[in-house]
Amino acid sequence: MNESLSYNRHGFTLVLLSICLMVIVFLGITLSTVLNSNYVKKVVSSETNVTLIKNYTNQRLGRLVNSYSASSNLSAVNLTNSDVKKIINTSVDEVYGDDSKLTIGSAILATISLKLKKEANQYGLNINSEIDQVINSNQDIMNQIVDNDLGPIEQVIEQVQTIKKLIKIIMVVAAVIFVLLAVRLRIKVHSNMLFFHHLGTVGICTSILLALLLGATYYPLQDLIVSNIDYNIRDVLYNVLNGILLSYISIIFMVFIVSLVDWGSTTKYKY
Repeated sequence: MNESLSYNRHGFTLVLLSICLMVIVFLGITLSTVLNSNYVKKVVSSETNVTLIKNYTNQRLGRLVNSYSASSNLSAVNLTNSDVKKIINTSVDEVYGDDSKLTIGSAILATISLKLKKEANQYGLNINSEIDQVINSNQDIMNQIVDNDLGPIEQVIEQVQTIKKLIKIIMVVAAVIFVLLAVRLRIKVHSNMLFFHHLGTVGICTSILLALLLGATYYPLQDLIVSNIDYNIRDVLYNVLNGILLSYISIIFMVFIVSLVDWGSTTKYKY
């Protein structure tokens, strides 16, 4: 069968296959990166991001605890990198959990509370009850500060569980449609090699569609971060966004190379 004739007869099927594969790959990467708490912990816990978050927490939140005179001279109100990593793990678990109410500020204050009590005891200061009082009185303020700085990002991450379920449903539907279309295409072309040649074409088209979709998604997210997020947190989200972008690009490139090899190796069977 002539190649152009084959494409003309099955062009619509190839387009649908490309779209289905694009949906499966894009959402699959999203599930394994953006919506994967372990991946997010790894990215956010990089030394650069930890330093930025530490500066943010010490600037935004530590000063409120410093206002209490009995603890104002204690260095424990300043978070270390180790403290920040613990807070990141707690906060990410909370974000990706079932509870829609975020209390990241409370997690930060809880860490500061433990550090204050430990250092106060070292200095012979019996102010644990006073520390508990000032921590408890500031929890709502802490959470509100974090909520304000995160802006609209919080509104999205509160729906993580719902988004994950929706994505899985869409992926299953797309996979079923892809399999049905692939079976139909194989029956129509009457040739394994020509079938694989068409799949190579589908992979190449999918890579192009993924690249366009990635570009259309990345820049609006970048603008959202610039317009709504506090400076230090903005830098962290930039780093996370760029890290995830590299993951998408590497997988898209892999799909393109594999598809190109498949398409090229079966070109001699196009007639």
